[in-house]
Amino acid sequence: MQPLPLLNENKLDLMVSYSLSSGEEMSVAVVNAFHAANVDVFEKPTQLNDWVNADMFKSVQWTSDRPLYLSTRIWGYRVVITSEEVRIYTTMDLNQRL
Repeated sequence: MQPLPLLNENKLDLMVSYSLSSGEEMSVAVVNAFHAANVDVFEKPTQLNDWVNADMFKSVQWTSDRPLYLSTRIWGYRVVITSEEVRIYTTMDLNQRL
């Protein structure tokens, strides 16, 4: 198995950086970040759970001594999630389902 390439956010075009509100659930924050980026996710033929298991957000220990981030593609966009914010980048894969 090959290791994953390191995430270099400097090479990506930031579309939006969305700061979480106190007590906001991560799955809600992801959807809100897309709304902040003017992406109407309710018009997409897929849902958040088609891209990631949103229940997993609840099992992640977001507060720890180590920096933690999740990086994935959602609705074809590169999404980086930390305990404090959701960042969406314009970089898209042409072969991804939307």
